[in-house]
Amino acid sequence: MTHDQTEAVVLGDRIGVMRDGKLLQLDTPETIYNRPADLFVAGFTGASNLIDGKVIALDGVYGTIEMGSGHCLRALLPAGAALGASVRMALRPDNVQFEPAGEGANRFTARVLSQRYQGVQTLYELALFDSRIEIMDIGSAARYPVGSDVLVALPPETCWAYAVG
Repeated sequence: MTHDQTEAVVLGDRIGVMRDGKLLQLDTPETIYNRPADLFVAGFTGASNLIDGKVIALDGVYGTIEMGSGHCLRALLPAGAALGASVRMALRPDNVQFEPAGEGANRFTARVLSQRYQGVQTLYELALFDSRIEIMDIGSAARYPVGSDVLVALPPETCWAYAVG
């Protein structure tokens, strides 16, 4: 047993995430990280961007979520999600892609609000969907100046929507 997330991911074949004595998810490190069972697990493992929306269409395990400013995106939905349900989408800063190549879902223009250069990566704060989100860009140089507009992609398989309310 450990409380160190890095140690658990490196050493564990299976990881359990608990809260208040209740087991929330027990699975492989990859599944815990890439398909968190709920908002607590998502936040515990690093999903720092939370954006509210409403389910407007269902398509298997995916749904279309209406976000702020009338924008829509595809996201993974919890089992039993209903049309019209309020959801909170969790998104990791490292899952957003700057200047994505080709075509695909969930491509938007965002405004750079701030940047924090950290040597091998730069953390950007972007305005998107009437929200502020944090994005990580790997590389030894900050590429996008404050105030610029950038094209970003939010891969649907890395956008997790959870029921709220």
